[in-house]
Amino acid sequence: MTTVAIEFAAGATPVRPATAQGSPRVLWIDADPSAIEAGVEMLRRHGFEVEQAATADAARTVLDGPGGADLVILETALPDADGLALCRRLSEAETAPVMVVASAADTLDRVAGLEFGADDVLPKTIHPLELLARVRALLRRAARQARQASEAELATWRFDAELGYVTSPSGRTVRLSPADAALLQLLAARPGEVLPRDALVAQLHGGDRAAAGGRSIDARVARLRRTLSACDGAGDLIKTLRGGGYLFQAQVMARPGLAA
Repeated sequence: MTTVAIEFAAGATPVRPATAQGSPRVLWIDADPSAIEAGVEMLRRHGFEVEQAATADAARTVLDGPGGADLVILETALPDADGLALCRRLSEAETAPVMVVASAADTLDRVAGLEFGADDVLPKTIHPLELLARVRALLRRAARQARQASEAELATWRFDAELGYVTSPSGRTVRLSPADAALLQLLAARPGEVLPRDALVAQLHGGDRAAAGGRSIDARVARLRRTLSACDGAGDLIKTLRGGGYLFQAQVMARPGLAA
């Protein structure tokens, strides 16, 4: 069944192939490594990559590194920094959710963690299984909020694959030929993935190069780019990877019925 409407937005990070996606990265900041062994082991056993830092300076090195962190677990009693002040800085930076662990008996510490921007506060005596569940829940919530914010902020194009119309964020509309509409639908089906030229020909023409009428896939992509460029620059979303193929660098928000 032909997809009636596909919406896509510029500026989104390309979707990484599943084989390239890494495990969630957790940075655990605690001056007493022995006190968190059980929790660290539980997270690692369930596929998390855990980096440990005993000081704020060591934590900064990890956060400034290429991998960064998807979540920070912070014990506020640190030897080289005010843990609550660090919590506030991490929260304001909005680079990763922050989970504070505090003494089980000290309610004020837990309240202070929330007041200073922590996304969750746990007693340090928490069972590793509950820790695992809370970490997963926090990461799910952060991912959901990021998707909602991205979809709300990014200007979107609307593509009617049945009629071939593309409408830009400003309301400008262009009509694609059936061949160009089929190519755009194929690209939109796999946003962020590198599609080799031969794979595009095979999916568009069943591997029969003669069926392409002697026109190379490069010429077809160039024609589609030119048409989309008149629609608020949508042609720039199609990237050429030298020696690799083509990539549709966009976030596709609505693709009901899109072929897998």
